[in-house]
Amino acid sequence: MTGTTEGTTDLIGYEGFKHALTSVEGSQWRSFELLANVFLADEFPSLRPMASAGGDEGMDARLFRPTDEGEVVLQFSLRKDWDTKNRQTCARLKRTTPDVAVLVYATNQVIGADANDLKRRIRQEQQIFLDVRDQEWFLTTRNRSAATHAEAERFMEPFREVHSESSIARQAQALDDLEAKAAFVYLGLQWEDDTREKGLTKVCFDGIVRAVLRDADSEHHMTRDDVKRHVATLLPAQHSNTRDANVDGALRRLSKIFIRHWQKVDEFCLTWDERKRLTDRLTVVEAHNATLSRELRSMIVRLADEDGAELSADGINESVERCRSVLERTLLDRGEVFAEAIIHERGTGIRFEDVEAVVYSDFAANPSKTLVEPRVVAAAVISLMVNPPEDVRAYLRSLADTYTLFAFMRETPDVQSAVVKIFSEGDIWLDASVVLPLLAEDLLDEESRSHGLMLQAVREAGLKLYVTPGVVEEIATHVTRCYGYYAALSRGDAYGSEPFLLSAWRLSGSPQEFLSWLESFCGNNRREDDIADYLEDEFYIRVQSLKEFVDDADPELVAQVGEIWHEARDLKDELREKAGLAPMDAGTRALLVGHDVENYVGVQMRRNAKGERRSAFGFKSWWLTLDGTAFRVGRELEDRLGHRPAPSPAISPDFMLNYLAIGPARARLSRKTEQALPLMLNMSILDTVPTDLLELSDALRKELVDLKPRVVRRKIRDTLDEARLLLGGQARAGAQGLTEDVKARLIREARNR
Repeated sequence: MTGTTEGTTDLIGYEGFKHALTSVEGSQWRSFELLANVFLADEFPSLRPMASAGGDEGMDARLFRPTDEGEVVLQFSLRKDWDTKNRQTCARLKRTTPDVAVLVYATNQVIGADANDLKRRIRQEQQIFLDVRDQEWFLTTRNRSAATHAEAERFMEPFREVHSESSIARQAQALDDLEAKAAFVYLGLQWEDDTREKGLTKVCFDGIVRAVLRDADSEHHMTRDDVKRHVATLLPAQHSNTRDANVDGALRRLSKIFIRHWQKVDEFCLTWDERKRLTDRLTVVEAHNATLSRELRSMIVRLADEDGAELSADGINESVERCRSVLERTLLDRGEVFAEAIIHERGTGIRFEDVEAVVYSDFAANPSKTLVEPRVVAAAVISLMVNPPEDVRAYLRSLADTYTLFAFMRETPDVQSAVVKIFSEGDIWLDASVVLPLLAEDLLDEESRSHGLMLQAVREAGLKLYVTPGVVEEIATHVTRCYGYYAALSRGDAYGSEPFLLSAWRLSGSPQEFLSWLESFCGNNRREDDIADYLEDEFYIRVQSLKEFVDDADPELVAQVGEIWHEARDLKDELREKAGLAPMDAGTRALLVGHDVENYVGVQMRRNAKGERRSAFGFKSWWLTLDGTAFRVGRELEDRLGHRPAPSPAISPDFMLNYLAIGPARARLSRKTEQALPLMLNMSILDTVPTDLLELSDALRKELVDLKPRVVRRKIRDTLDEARLLLGGQARAGAQGLTEDVKARLIREARNR
């Protein structure tokens, strides 16, 4: 490596070194001191170590100065209270070394710009210049020279013992068997490392074979038959001949670079370089796991405090463990549902089990020993899946994909053949239930726009997006209703349910005036034209009618599809009447039902007219919708028509997210887009908004009026997200609300976010 670590072959990895720096404990202070001395000596050749067990008079090293210039001293510390530590050190130095001018403070903590105020105070009060070398400094200089490279290697060694059985056992918490856990971990590494052009079957078997050979070395080989037997225990449902052929293929591919093959005895082991590389990669996995646990711990502490729940240290630990277990169980369940739908051609209307249901099932099977609240666990997991922090986003995406691949491997030996049945090109019509959230997400930060991120990936995958003129009309009508309701709200005589976009604006904390915000979508004169232009300009969604295809359909089919939607509207009207609201007027109902029929029947007939492939997943034309009725139509039509109807054109966002991550179009996605794919759409923005949340939003606006608009928006958004989660499913349905005590805590904590 020219200009860095001569004589070495591998750079020190960022994540592995970060894991070591983050994990080092106080009892390992001597190891960190050696690291700091070497790294700083590389920059300061005159550095002289001073620290000893008997005391260091406020310094661990100093620079040799042959003149009377001010002293430069160095302090190395693992303490988390770095602010207090530095103030104590500087005060002590002024007594023991009065001529000190510079203190270089080396630490494993992440400090960054947070030290600016401290630097200023110490300069003013002690006349000492503070130079902080925090974790990020060590990370950026790890490969600067042969000396720093070698020392980083030594420092990392104790943290590399992650290939042990105990470390593997901590992974893949949704799986019980140790060998299955190992297969999962190595499959995940293979998925991250391989190119997206490589077939899924090859990716999967290469990862599984690596897992089986993980303990084989030059002194302990495995025969070909042993490898096949181990793989068979992991994948018992697969046909033996096909499975063995895939194992042979993986051994052949890997033997070229990653595996040593003793041909006479037909035995194998991983090469030394590959064992070392995988050990380093597993260190990175450990680092990701540690980061995820820290994020979960932070969420649990905050949510429990806002909910008024008192959690002991054991309670917090139990909550973190439950969150991790529920998270991974949820990801495995979703992977299994998707894999079964594809392999057994059960259609695209997959719906995943609610996270709350997984949580309560977990508590029923394993009652809490520390009075942990199930809704706090559910809130933390949902928050993590809907809007994961940046430092765990890619890792969670990788976990989700690996669980899906693992589910496929359990079902079929040829994952690639199963997945290629899914369409690789497509024309997707969007329902109003998908389009309205796109407008509402204009109020959110870009990384929180889960619906928009999904459609961005859809476009990048080469699929085309459309809406019918009827959907544009629905959006325009909704905007008109927003104007009217907002005016009535200002007068104090608003009646009926609040329009979705108005509720979204009130909950967002946006400083922008509501009517001004609506104008970003359309004006007053030609709203439908304006909305059509907005959708095409912002999301590349074009308007294209399907009525010509509906006109060619069997009138009986059209009538029965319309009747199913009318019956669904009947149920909604009953709920409105129970809530004291008037039912939808007949004209509006007929219009909305007509739009749904156009999308459902129109896409079906377009398939026929275009001669598209007739299979559960091979069609090119689809209708993306959140409307649950769309996924019941096919089943009900069979009873009404007396014969099996054409396959449903409806596709759920849940299916679409898995399709983008695993399906044939994945090779077209950039790594950045793939890692940004939501694990779960933020469906809460479609919920009926409880009055409690609207009142809390108004109270927060008043409480935070002195802050910058951008900060106000973020604090209100985050507070309301957690309030909604703490309400739980029953409360969101109106059974109970936020207590005044909880409201007060949420408002108080908003400033501290």
